Amino acid sequence: GETVEESLSMALQDEWKDIEPIEQDDGKNPMCPIAYTDEYREMMGYLRAVMAVGEISKRALELTGRVIEINPGHYTVWVYRKRLIEELQTLAEEELDWVSSISEKYPKNYQLWHHRESIVMRLWNPQDALQLTEDQRVTNPVIQRELQFLSRAIDEDSKNFHAWSYRQWLVSKYQLWEQELVFVNTMISQDVRNNSAWNQRYFVILRNCDPASVQLDDQVVLNEITFTVENIKFAPNNESPWSYITGMLLRHAKSKLFTDLLPQIKALAEDDGYRLAMVSTPFYWSALVDIYEQQAMAQPASKEQLLAEARSFCNRLATEVDIMHARYWKY
Repeated sequence: GETVEESLSMALQDEWKDIEPIEQDDGKNPMCPIAYTDEYREMMGYLRAVMAVGEISKRALELTGRVIEINPGHYTVWVYRKRLIEELQTLAEEELDWVSSISEKYPKNYQLWHHRESIVMRLWNPQDALQLTEDQRVTNPVIQRELQFLSRAIDEDSKNFHAWSYRQWLVSKYQLWEQELVFVNTMISQDVRNNSAWNQRYFVILRNCDPASVQLDDQVVLNEITFTVENIKFAPNNESPWSYITGMLLRHAKSKLFTDLLPQIKALAEDDGYRLAMVSTPFYWSALVDIYEQQAMAQPASKEQLLAEARSFCNRLATEVDIMHARYWKY
């Protein structure tokens, strides 16, 4: 709990007697003044005053923490705090503990994730880390701590965009590709519908390269087709793997759509164990539209016949399988 001194107004605390707070200037007739609490207004008055003179002190650091706990979106306060922890040489582990406590309350706040990046790089310079093997990097306490923190954040909300983005930053900065592939496989095996995990798999396969320029090895592409089809078997009406593989092939290996993906999904649709689920999911027929359209462009001699097939799939989607989006399929 607070001491008597801390519960007093800052104006009555000995620690702050030397500071003249600077009030917020909203102009003469503010159109829409924000209704701050008296406590927050007072804290900001003192914080503006110490920021104005660039004070580097423990009390300024503590004050930034109190302000951020009330208003974590205050970008300027985060910038000042970063400068304070660097110049005061605050223990990075202590700062990470504090950031973790804030992220429990505000898991979707941009600033705290960026702040965390800068602390981790202070703890372990990525250039030093890359002198070691991936196994050595993964088992380093700095990386272990971050991976455990991220596992908790993603367990609490498997679609937390900020946690996944931070994970991508960590994996690419410290080159943790092999361990990340294992993690992603685990996530997909636990929940094949976890679209974030499929997205992360694509990120890992591309190794953070520009999707527009990356050349994927043939064997990598074939492995991804096999992996995805195996996961389609678990739940054919789950959009994630369909989007994953058609998107990847359209971007990186168009011919594999009809040479390799098509025979595998057709075999599933003809298999007694999967036929009903396959022919009743719009994602199967939608994939066939993409596949036949690409094949028509690649094989001009059969173009008309292949496009007629693609149109028949669109018609089936519009009239039987995906009536809700009939206008889209007719278009």
